[in-house]
Amino acid sequence: MLFRTTLFVLVFFNLFSLFSQSTNDDFYREDQIYVSFYYNSLNNNVDDLKENNFSSSINFGFIRDIPLNKSGKFALGIGAGLGFNSFNNNLKINNTTSNNFTFDFLENQREYDKNTYSFTEIQFPLEIRLRNSSIDNYKFWRLYAGLRYSKLLTSNYKFKSENLNYSLDSPPINTDQLGLTLNIGFNTWNIGLYKAIRPFFNQENNNLNLDLEQFKVGLIFYIL
Repeated sequence: MLFRTTLFVLVFFNLFSLFSQSTNDDFYREDQIYVSFYYNSLNNNVDDLKENNFSSSINFGFIRDIPLNKSGKFALGIGAGLGFNSFNNNLKINNTTSNNFTFDFLENQREYDKNTYSFTEIQFPLEIRLRNSSIDNYKFWRLYAGLRYSKLLTSNYKFKSENLNYSLDSPPINTDQLGLTLNIGFNTWNIGLYKAIRPFFNQENNNLNLDLEQFKVGLIFYIL
């Protein structure tokens, strides 16, 4: 499934590129390919939840840049991409044979070697884009704000300790994620922020009464 989805996204990128080449280019376009690297966390006010190790996100994709004025300094961006995410914390899903998941907060990190949530998603960003670029100026300030909808393709949970080692496919993570995005920077270096507006976990399939939400901060790079 992951291979088919990756193939679909690559074909989608190529079709976008062909479309952009075939149109009347009265407007110049910027920043149509992106690669980003984030630090992941679960935003919350729960004292018992502790991050451990490094949680990361790697994303890449294509955004169709649609200038909304002749100068190209005001534009709309819409696209598709892939994201690979991991979250390391002390929230343990207990091994169960049913869909009635139960959770525990692990108090001592020495009790376990791994407690990781991971998932792959297909992303659909929508951005309002402001910049002070021109057709012959490749170094400019940008501020891109918008929404990103993501659909989970695969997900996994792994727990490992001295006495216990197991994994769960399809843990109760929301398969439909939605968040606010803000990318701001100059030239090559851009700070990327993502704040989820939907809960991380599917509340209908677990007994964890916490509205944990994703928060990401990192770097995003644009090409073309």
